[in-house]
Amino acid sequence: MTTKLADLKLKPWLLTELNQLGYETAEDLKDVPGAELLRIPGMGGACWRKISKALGREPFSDAWREKP
Repeated sequence: MTTKLADLKLKPWLLTELNQLGYETAEDLKDVPGAELLRIPGMGGACWRKISKALGREPFSDAWREKP
C-alpha cells in the first residue's frame, strides 16, 4: 500500500520541500533515518510522527524508554 505524502496532511512548505528532494510517497522515506528526516527544513515533531506512523515504525527507539 502506497501512502502519498499529500494524504498525510503535512504542512504545505514541508510537502514542497519533500517533493523538491524527490520524495512523493511515505515509502520513499523508509530508508532515511529519523535523525536525517528531522534535519529537513520545516520538519517538526508532529509531521515526523505522521510519517513514522505511515511507515509503520516507532518514532522513538526503545533505548530512551529503558531505565538504568
